[in-house]
Amino acid sequence: MIFVPEGETRTFAEMSAEEKNARSHRARAFAELVRRLSAPEWKIKT
Repeated sequence: MIFVPEGETRTFAEMSAEEKNARSHRARAFAELVRRLSAPEWKIKT
């Protein structure tokens, strides 16, 4: 059972997209990128 995440009884294929994204390192990394790019120091000053 290679594709069963730790602490789960279902495979990734059996999970909803929301559940997979909650465990996905890519989804967490993208959320962190959005957070950092939304920080005040990244705002364009006019």
